[in-house]
Amino acid sequence: MRIIAIIVGFWIGIISVGAQNTILEKRISLALDNLSMEEAIETIAEKADIHVSYSSDLFADCAPVTLHAQDQLLINILNKLIAPYKIAYTVHAGQLILFPKRTMVIREYTLKGSIYDEQTRQPISYATLQIKEKSKGVVTDHRGFFELTLTGTELADSLTASHLGYERRTFLAETLFEESELIINLKEKPVSIAPVVIAGKKSRHKHQSLGNRGRLTGGSIYLDTHGQQIALYIDNKKQVNGYIRKVSYYLSDKGNVEAPFRVRVLEKDTLHQSPGKDLLPEILVVQPPQDTDGWFDVDLSEYRINVPSDGFFVAMQGVFPNDYSFYAGDSDFFEIGKRPSRKNADYSPKSIHYGQRIGYSDKKGRDTWHYSLSHQWFQMERHNYSVKISAEINIYTKK
Repeated sequence: MRIIAIIVGFWIGIISVGAQNTILEKRISLALDNLSMEEAIETIAEKADIHVSYSSDLFADCAPVTLHAQDQLLINILNKLIAPYKIAYTVHAGQLILFPKRTMVIREYTLKGSIYDEQTRQPISYATLQIKEKSKGVVTDHRGFFELTLTGTELADSLTASHLGYERRTFLAETLFEESELIINLKEKPVSIAPVVIAGKKSRHKHQSLGNRGRLTGGSIYLDTHGQQIALYIDNKKQVNGYIRKVSYYLSDKGNVEAPFRVRVLEKDTLHQSPGKDLLPEILVVQPPQDTDGWFDVDLSEYRINVPSDGFFVAMQGVFPNDYSFYAGDSDFFEIGKRPSRKNADYSPKSIHYGQRIGYSDKKGRDTWHYSLSHQWFQMERHNYSVKISAEINIYTKK
């Protein structure tokens, strides 16, 4: 089933189109004869050379389509096609998004602010502010700025501000609207060094690496910055009993190693054998240092994620700062950064205009999965390379 990445908000009819939506001004010719609505939309997308995103159940009540058009505007064809149904559309980030019309009105509240380092007073890039125990939230842009829209019912929820290496702060959402521009300061987490114990017996703490730590690299694959994901299935054939201490990604310097990305740990969907629900309890975005070339480690020990008996997936998700791109979570959607003013096109550092390249080996197997613009996990039909991602497990031992 396809999951639609839908803009937060409620729409009464078809969204009006501004001059900037040149995609809808394309002229195409086509002949649709007794096709399903899904087939018709896919044909239009192919003719117009655009990406399309929608939920497969959106067309459940649609009758077969017969439509002939000669050199007509795409907007006119779409309007004619979906007019009898409760379907709306918009264009975002170069793709056509279809979603259900909603006639009910729900009041919304927009929270704006920035997240800073409490001591240095410097903005914290790619920190997160999300509804506690839910997947809806926002990631700050490179200036630490965020903009989050909440519904009236969500005002009673708690929001958690967090970033790797900082202590979390939790607030009641309704108390944050007292200021027009909210400032949240995070305190750097002290680094705890375990005491050194000299003893004759072996340490009870054991670690084991799982995944693909192959020495040879066959090449690298580009991961763009619009929500594309790549994941490695990490099997647990030996039934290792422990928790995930860290995950590692092999980053190629042929890509932009400074590009931020979201770290994801996902359970196995037993029905489709694909990545399933998130095991990480919060949105975690990291930005590797400029000199990264090779393995980049992310410490997850504080989350104490137990290793599932049937294995798990570790994924990398591209992040494009300062763009209202929406990505599917478990039950809701979240946005990345803040949409910049069109008057100021130079809104992000030039060093993060494109994404990571992650290495892979030529080892055989079907353990690498991709997440497409149509919002579903899939595997390559031919090139079944193994992406270089690994996890280090802290094994539980008896005292």
